[in-house]
Amino acid sequence: MTDYHLARSILADRRFSRAAAVLPDVPRLSITDPAPESIISLDGSDHARMRRFVVGAFTERRLQELQPFVEKTVSECLETLSEQGSPAGFVSTVAQPLPLRVLSHMLGVPSADREIFGSWVSVLFDLTGNREENRSHAFGLTRYMSGLVAQKRREPGDDLLSNLVQLKDRGEGLSTRELITLCLSLLMAGYETTIDQITLCVLSLLYDPSLAAALRADPDLTPSVVEELIRLSPSAFVSFARATRESVRLDDVTIEPGQPVVVFILGANHSSLPAGEGENARTGHLTFGHGVHRCLGAPLARMQLATVIRALVERFPRLAIAEDPETFSWKTGMATRGLTELRVRW
Repeated sequence: MTDYHLARSILADRRFSRAAAVLPDVPRLSITDPAPESIISLDGSDHARMRRFVVGAFTERRLQELQPFVEKTVSECLETLSEQGSPAGFVSTVAQPLPLRVLSHMLGVPSADREIFGSWVSVLFDLTGNREENRSHAFGLTRYMSGLVAQKRREPGDDLLSNLVQLKDRGEGLSTRELITLCLSLLMAGYETTIDQITLCVLSLLYDPSLAAALRADPDLTPSVVEELIRLSPSAFVSFARATRESVRLDDVTIEPGQPVVVFILGANHSSLPAGEGENARTGHLTFGHGVHRCLGAPLARMQLATVIRALVERFPRLAIAEDPETFSWKTGMATRGLTELRVRW
């Protein structure tokens, strides 16, 4: 589905089910589809129950508390970039470490574990490596999360995982299996997509130096510029599939039960103006989805994007692409759009 209005209506229409799309006989569009018990794959009361446990981690108050950590992490990443010397790899130095450290901080992963933790997290979207090796790493990540749950039970902290463990121990929350699956779902939804969104937004700025100059002159423009960049170049370029349990007519097409429907987010974002918007105020988009499955972490992603872009244009006013765009190494598969690396100079 590429039309903005129809795509938006599908994402809000509960006849189009995520749970129905992960049934065994429904065709798969990607090997990275989340597990059926994942929050990303649930509908109705099951989905609402899982979402209720984690929505508090993304409130405005919690994000305000997190802002200093994000700013400090961005500063450290840019310092590392500077120390590498020009030219340097932006993805490996900034775009990748930032969301990993932020998600690790939110979950309560000890800093000493973050390197090995990050190597395991990266396999959740790795479509190019050895299948058996990736499976082994995925099992390693699950075992690690099980151990971390036990550690948080003994020594709780002020983090999301500790809060979930305490709810479970009071009989109010999730089973251990659900808890681990939920944490892995948050990583799956918020790690690789944010890496690639940071990279794509910065790439857009590097193609348009006048835009970077405008942001240096007026940093207050950053949130609106970020919003337009994620509309024009979303890292999550397709939605997870939906399927119906009944025949549904859309325009002149009948969608039969069990047929997967996918929103082409990149195309929908470009296809037409949202209702009531003028040609110079095109801000609506589906990059973070729509409806009950709208991305919980959208405010966190926006915060990271705005923070890194604001700091980057200020600290590196002459930042430029240091390689021929024709040689860019783009990721493959149906997971996210992005570059495996982006060489920059200043």
